[in-house]
Amino acid sequence: MLYDHLIKLLKELNVEGMTTIARDTPFITLQMEGIPFSIADSPPGMELSSTIGEVSKENQEALFSKLLRGNLLGQATRQACLGLDEEGTHMVLRAAIPSIRSYREFRDAVEDFVNAIMFWKEEARRTP
Repeated sequence: MLYDHLIKLLKELNVEGMTTIARDTPFITLQMEGIPFSIADSPPGMELSSTIGEVSKENQEALFSKLLRGNLLGQATRQACLGLDEEGTHMVLRAAIPSIRSYREFRDAVEDFVNAIMFWKEEARRTP
């Protein structure tokens, strides 16, 4: 089902050359509004992930405080989770969507995730 939703989204966004992906592809990386992110199949749902940006040493403490507040109750992350990559040098956003029952749910989840990425890119940029 994720494959069908993904093909429909790619056609809706007029993404050239991506509508021929293999049905058994476990994940795909694409861009929406210039923001790269990955979608991985995790039946009956999916997982979304994106690297938001590098964490500079100068604003690390202030940014970490924002990340903690952002994760509180999931409101500022649209139910996704902010964190750091394995090296602790980049801020990442990940979401596990437990089930997708319709294309509308799929598209809304992707749109919410991209909006959260855009918000946190701006927050990271504005952190003193």
